[in-house]
Amino acid sequence: MASDSKSFVRRDRLLEIEVAVRKWWEDEGVFLAESRKDPPKTGEKFFATFPFPYMNGYLHIGHAFSLSKVDFASAYHRLRGANVLLPFGFHCTGMPIKASADKLSREIQRFGNPPVFTAEDDVKQAVEEEESDTPALPGQFKGKKSKVSAKAGGQVYQWEIMRSFGLTDSEIAKFQDPYEWLYFFPPLAVEDLRAYGLGCDWRRSFVTTDVNPFFDKFVRWQMRKLKSMGKIVKDRRYTIYSPLDGQPCADHDRATGEGVQPQEYTLIKMEVVQPFPLKLGSLEGKRVFLAAATLRPETMYGQTNAWVLPDGKYGAYEISETDVFILTERAALNLAYQNFSKIPQKPSCLVELTGYDLIGLPLRSPLAVNEIIYALPMLTILTNKGTGIVTSVPSDAPDDYMALHDLSAKPALRAKYGVKDEWVPSEIVPIINIPEFGDKAAEKVCLDLKIKSQNDKDKLAEAKRLTYLKGFTEGTMLIGEFVGRKVQEIKPIIKTKLIESGDAILYSEPEKPVMSRSGDECVVALTDQWYLTYGESEWRKMAEDCLSKMNLYSEETRHGFEHTLSWLNQWACSRSFGLGTRIPWDEQFLVESLSDSTLYMAYYTVAHIFHDGDMYKGSKSLISPQQMNDDVWEYLFCDGQYPKSSDIPADVLSKMKQEFDYWYPLDLRVSGKDLIQNHLTFFIYNHTALMASRNWPRGIRCNGHIMLNSEKMSKSTGNFRTLKQAIEEFSATATRFSLADAGDGVDDANFVFETANAAILRLTKELTWMEEVLAAESSLRTGPPSTYADKVFENDMNIAIRLTEKAYKDCLFREALKNGFYDLQAARDEYRLSCGTGGMNHDLIMTFMDVQTRLIEPICPQFAEYVWRKLLKKEGCVVKAGWPASNEPDLVLKGANKYLQDSIVLMRKLLQKQLLGSKKAAKKGAQVTAVADSNLKGLVYVNEQFDGWRAHCLQILQSKFDQQTNCFAPDAEILAELREILQKDGQAENFKQIQKLCMPFLKFKKDEAIAIGSQALNLKLPFGEMEVLKSNVDLIKRQVGLEEVEIYSASDPNDVGKAGPYASLLTQNPPSPGSPTAIFVNR
Repeated sequence: MASDSKSFVRRDRLLEIEVAVRKWWEDEGVFLAESRKDPPKTGEKFFATFPFPYMNGYLHIGHAFSLSKVDFASAYHRLRGANVLLPFGFHCTGMPIKASADKLSREIQRFGNPPVFTAEDDVKQAVEEEESDTPALPGQFKGKKSKVSAKAGGQVYQWEIMRSFGLTDSEIAKFQDPYEWLYFFPPLAVEDLRAYGLGCDWRRSFVTTDVNPFFDKFVRWQMRKLKSMGKIVKDRRYTIYSPLDGQPCADHDRATGEGVQPQEYTLIKMEVVQPFPLKLGSLEGKRVFLAAATLRPETMYGQTNAWVLPDGKYGAYEISETDVFILTERAALNLAYQNFSKIPQKPSCLVELTGYDLIGLPLRSPLAVNEIIYALPMLTILTNKGTGIVTSVPSDAPDDYMALHDLSAKPALRAKYGVKDEWVPSEIVPIINIPEFGDKAAEKVCLDLKIKSQNDKDKLAEAKRLTYLKGFTEGTMLIGEFVGRKVQEIKPIIKTKLIESGDAILYSEPEKPVMSRSGDECVVALTDQWYLTYGESEWRKMAEDCLSKMNLYSEETRHGFEHTLSWLNQWACSRSFGLGTRIPWDEQFLVESLSDSTLYMAYYTVAHIFHDGDMYKGSKSLISPQQMNDDVWEYLFCDGQYPKSSDIPADVLSKMKQEFDYWYPLDLRVSGKDLIQNHLTFFIYNHTALMASRNWPRGIRCNGHIMLNSEKMSKSTGNFRTLKQAIEEFSATATRFSLADAGDGVDDANFVFETANAAILRLTKELTWMEEVLAAESSLRTGPPSTYADKVFENDMNIAIRLTEKAYKDCLFREALKNGFYDLQAARDEYRLSCGTGGMNHDLIMTFMDVQTRLIEPICPQFAEYVWRKLLKKEGCVVKAGWPASNEPDLVLKGANKYLQDSIVLMRKLLQKQLLGSKKAAKKGAQVTAVADSNLKGLVYVNEQFDGWRAHCLQILQSKFDQQTNCFAPDAEILAELREILQKDGQAENFKQIQKLCMPFLKFKKDEAIAIGSQALNLKLPFGEMEVLKSNVDLIKRQVGLEEVEIYSASDPNDVGKAGPYASLLTQNPPSPGSPTAIFVNR
C-alpha cells in the first residue's frame, strides 16, 4: 500500500497499468468527440462541462473532486452507448494572476533577486490562514471555506509559493510577467488530467484572455450582443472596491469575503453645538457632526443621546469646505470612495480623537424630540462596523436601553467616564407601538428576559430577535408627521426626507471584511461602471423558467438557486486592470472574470476547429480570428442568417454549425455549490438571454467542498494534495476510487487516505483472483446455472446492475460504488462459499467478471480497460462496451437468500449457546440443558405461518393500514379490535397478559410495514421456508460445522417428537415465519 514504506508493489502495478492504458486510449483517439449529421435523439448524445479552473497554480484534490462528478457521469453515458463530449478549458481572466505577478515584482524590489527574507519580515508578513468570513444569507449555501479562500495557502510570500511548485529561483523571476503563468500552468494541468484518466477531447482545450484571439473575438461578440439587447448598461453604483488595485473587487478577485455585498446605511448628521471644546478648537468656523450609521432611520424620533466607544480611535475628517464628520478611519475611507471627502478617495483627518474626547459633546440631531442630546460612553460598540458612532433609541433598541440603564444605575460608571448627571436622559421617548410589546418594546423585552447589563450579549441578541422584525412588520408610529402609520410603509419615506433635507446621507460599507488578492482591505466605492442587468424582471422570469425545467439533482441546490435569483441584482462586468478581453466599445475596461465565463460552453462545440490541440493561438486552424465576426457567431449560436459576406469556406461554416446544433443544449454542468451565488446563476441568465429556449441548459449538479482525512485542506499544515501528488502517492485508480467514495451530497465530503490505500489492496487482489480463476478456467463447473446458489448469484448480479445504473443516472457515485463494486463483490464471495465441492459455474463467473468490469469502469476506467483487454481478451475498449444486460431482479429470491443467510447466523449463535449452556442459570443453580460438543446433529424447526394472537394482530394491522398514506389507525383503535377478537375466542380475561406480548410485536410489524409495504403484514413469507432450508442443507452443514442437519415443521407433532427431551426448547423459543429455531442433539 502507498502508506507502507516497505512495499509499493501493488500501487506501482496500478501505475504501470495506467501508463499502458493511457497509450491505448491516445493511440486510438477513444475520447475524441465527433458530431453527426442527423440530430441526436433523446439519450444519444451527452455534453457535460466543468467550470474551467483558474491557472495560478497546480490542480489539487479539490478540483479533482468536483471534476470527478462530471467525469464519472460522462463515462457512464459513454459506456451505455451515448456520443459524449467532455471538453476542458483553462481560465486566466481577472486579477489573481496579475496580483501574484505584481506581488513577485514587489518582493524582488524589496528583498532582491532572489529575495532574502529576514525573520523580522516573516513576523510582519505572517497571516493566519483563516476560513472565509463570507456571510451566509438565509437559504444560501455556506461551506467551511469559500472557494477563493480555499485557494490561499499558509505561505506568505509569493516567492515561497512559487518555490513550493518546484520552481528554481531563476525560473521564478520570469513569473513577474503575468503571461508567463498562462504558458506554464495549463500544459501541466493537461498532463495531470491525462494521467488521472479524464475522458476528455483535448482538441477543444483553450485558455481565456486576449492571448487566445479566437476566444477574445467570442467574448467581444457576446458583450456586444448583450449591450444591444439592453442587458449591459452604464450606471453609478456602490460596489466592493480594492483601493490598492484601483478597481472593483469581484468574488474571484478576493482572498477572503467571497459573496459579501455592500451594506447600505443612513448616516445621521448629529451636529456638535458650539462652542467647541479645546480638543476641537481647530475646527471653529466649520460645521462639525458626529456621523452615526443606522439601518433604522424611522426610529430617530426616539433619540435620547449618542454613544461612543471610550477607548475607540476616531478622527475629524474633512468632508467638504464647510463640513467635518467625526467617525472612525475605516468609515472615512469608505466615505472617501463615495464622494464624501474634500480630496476624492483620500480621507483628510484634521484632528485625531478618542472616544473620551467625545463624551459630553452637546448635539443637535435630526428628528430628536430633545433639542440637545449628549454623547455618552457605551462599552460594546464595534469599530469595524458602521462609523463607531451610534444613535441611542432606548425605547426600541435593547442594547441602548441596557447601556442607559447601566449609566443611570451605576454612579461609579458615570464617574469613571466623567459623565455629568444632566447628560443622562431621565425619560425614554416612546415612538413605536408593537403588538405584545407596547410602546416601550426594549424595556419590556429586557425585563421579560431578566437582562442585567449591556454585556449580556446572548440575551440582548435574543431580545433584538424578538422585537426588531415584529417592530418593522407590525409596528405603528406614535410620533411625528406619520402618527398611526405602519413602520414598514413610512421607513423609506423618512429615509428620503432625511437625505433631501441634508440631515443625512447614504453610506455603504462591505457587510463583512473583504481582502483582495493584492492584500488590501476592500471598501465600498461609488463607481461608474458597465453592469449586467441581472435581476431585471423579464430576464429574471426567463431564468426562473429555465431553472424550473432543469435537473438539479437535489432540492437543496434548487433552493440555493431560487434564493440567489431572489436577491441577485446588477453585476459590474468591467474592470480596469488584470488579464482578459477588452470591453469592445470602451477599451479602457476589461471584461471581468465572472462575465467572460458564462457562455463558453458553446465555444467548446467549435473550439477544435480553431485550436486542434493548440490551446493558445490556434496555429493549425484553417480560419483566422479576423474571420470570426459577429455575423458568424450569430449564425452559429443564435439562429442568425447565413453570413453571406464571410470568406470562411462554406463546408467549414457548415461543419461548425453542425457541431453546435448537435451538441447543444448542455446536458450537465458540475460545480461546487459556492458558485451558485454567482457563476452558475450568471450561466443561466446568459443562456436565456442569448439562446433559443431549446438550447437552454438541462442540468446542474452541485457538490460540497472536500476535506482530507476529516480535516480542511490546508497547505500550511501539510493536509493538502495536488492532483499530481495524489496520483503519485495512491495511483490515479485509487484516487478516483476514493473521490467516488468521498461523498455524494452538497455537504462537505471527505477524501480518506486509508480508503485510497484500501482500494490499492482490494483492486490488486481482485486482479490476482481473476488471473488465478482464468488460469484454472477448465476446473469451473460447466453447463447452465442450475443450483440454488447459482440462481441467487445470478439474481444478485441483476440487482447490482439495476441499482448501479440508477445511481449513475442520479449522479450518486458513492452509491454506484457501493452497489456496483462492494455489494457485487460480497455477492461473489458468498457465492464462492455457497458452492462447496460442486464448484462455481463457469458462465456465471465469466458474466461476473464482465459485469464488474463494466460497472466499475466510469470510476476506475484504467483498471477496467486493462481487465477488459488483457484478462478477459475482449474486443474494442471497455469505455464504449455498453451497459450490461440484466433480467428483472427476483426480489422474492433475494428475500429467501437473506432468510437463509440470517438463519445460518442464528443457528451458529444457538449452537454456541446450547454448547455452553446458560451461564447465568448455572450460577443460580438452575438446571441447564446442555449437550456434548461432539457427534451433534441439528434439528431446525420452521413455522411458516403466524397463528394465535400474532395472526390476530396481523389481520387487524392489515385492515388498519392505509397503503396510500403509509399510515396506521391509532393504537387505541387497534387494541380495541384485538380485545373484541379475544373476547370471541374466550381469552378476554388474559387480555392484559397478551397485550404485553402484543405491543412489541405490533410496533415491530408497523415499523416494518411503513418501511417495506403491506407485504410485511402477511401471515406467511412469500417463499417456502422449508424448501429454502432443505435445498441448502449442505451449505448449512458447512457453515454451522455439523455432519448432519434435518429440517422439520414445528406444526407437525411427529416432527416435534423427534426433538425428544429437547422439545421444551421449542416452547421457550418458538419458531415464527422468518425466524426458525434450531436444536442440537446427539446423533
